[in-house]
Amino acid sequence: RLGLSGNGLLRVDGKDFKGAIPTLGKDIFVDSVTGADTSDGLTPDRALATLDAAFAQTVADKGYQIFVLPKHAETITGAAGIAHDVAGVSVIGLGHGGQRPTFLMDAADTVTYKITAKDAYVSNLLFNSGHSDVVTCIDVQIATDAWIDGCQFANNTTNENFVTCIKSGTTTDNQCDGLKITGCLWMQVDAGSLEFIEILGDLDHLTVTGNIIQHEGTGLAVLVVVTDGDDIQYATIADNIHRSKDAAGAVGILQSNQTDNTGILARNLSACLDTADERIATGENTGLYYYENFTSSDVVKRGYILPARDA
Repeated sequence: RLGLSGNGLLRVDGKDFKGAIPTLGKDIFVDSVTGADTSDGLTPDRALATLDAAFAQTVADKGYQIFVLPKHAETITGAAGIAHDVAGVSVIGLGHGGQRPTFLMDAADTVTYKITAKDAYVSNLLFNSGHSDVVTCIDVQIATDAWIDGCQFANNTTNENFVTCIKSGTTTDNQCDGLKITGCLWMQVDAGSLEFIEILGDLDHLTVTGNIIQHEGTGLAVLVVVTDGDDIQYATIADNIHRSKDAAGAVGILQSNQTDNTGILARNLSACLDTADERIATGENTGLYYYENFTSSDVVKRGYILPARDA
């Protein structure tokens, strides 16, 4: 908390702050209903019309927050159609349900929301796919400690879908360490959709918690896929719900061909149609500890713990 003492000194959390007064970021407002990109965006009634214009008003590493107002609607086209390229900027959607800001990812399957700056935070936005098989919705590259929280991914209409919602990294290791994906929702009806999260390159401190994924994908419909030869370290993958229509060698939560991963995979629920070989992960020997993960391929059953509890 910030304030002033009786002698005019800046107070931080009840204590006098001595030295140069820090430069703090501003709050920027975005509203497609009443806003204009010629405004300054500093109050809701002087809101900007687009998210891109809001990023242009921010300064790196100052804690700027962009508030996207309820019922905002914006159509995004092209790779990096939204460029989250300023470090330490938070994008926060306001509203619940149909009031949430909506971004239609349209025009081509290459359209993306691209994060290329550290400490990015994206919260409470609704992303609709406006094109068939959009390859990736949010593309995180060369950006540590990105946090995607409480966002929803959906089809705009039939056969307009995301193949992968979130992709992180390149062939260079550890460029996206600290990635956190929490409380997100993906429900759609297209059989061609694949994994929710794809990890490229080694990644440390991955957190994937509290997400709900239910879709009709029939192949590689996994919560987290790590590319072959890469590993995740100090990962926390917990309390996720995942359902797909994968019926052959179905893996629900984690696909990785490495045995030297580290972390914990706990309290996840997974459902599929593979009656012969349903699995929580590619194999038990991925290097992570497993606790209380349930899976089932039978809708009338109640699931069982996999891997089984220690004897």
